[in-house]
Amino acid sequence: MAENFPLVRDVTIPLDRYPHLNENQTLQDAITEIRSFAVGEKDRIRYSCLLIVNDRNQLVGRVTLKDLLHGLAPRLVEATKVEKFEGKSTEFPNLAILMEDSFFTDCRQQSQKKIGEFMSKIPLFMKADFPLFKALAMMLNTENSILPVVDGDQIIGVIRMEEIFAEITRQCAL
Repeated sequence: MAENFPLVRDVTIPLDRYPHLNENQTLQDAITEIRSFAVGEKDRIRYSCLLIVNDRNQLVGRVTLKDLLHGLAPRLVEATKVEKFEGKSTEFPNLAILMEDSFFTDCRQQSQKKIGEFMSKIPLFMKADFPLFKALAMMLNTENSILPVVDGDQIIGVIRMEEIFAEITRQCAL
């Protein structure tokens, strides 16, 4: 291991600079939070998931953009889970247009549900004092591109593949 190679904490995005919510907040709060991190002229979404913490600031889960959309349109999601019926073909997604009108009504109603209903558990996390290469190996072997970083039992932020890539290529002097 290189002497000056960084630890996970050295390239961690601090929690206050990454979208996160308390598990008791709503779907609407989650949408507002993730959109508050949009960047550029076109307000492009910068992050693809939010971290969910409890009242003691302990990590309890995450919510992806897909989870948020599922929360807003549960009927559309349920319809896509039907594996087989007469007439279902590769053109099935075109039928989604039939749900468009009701979606905008439903999403307003759904927006007040607790975000905890839509979160999933996070199977992996990084300890702040882990070597950066360990984080890279875990990401590559699990297909995760974002991992939460903890110090003790407190979430302190996240590490993304982007930061690891930048640091590794800097170290390689490329």
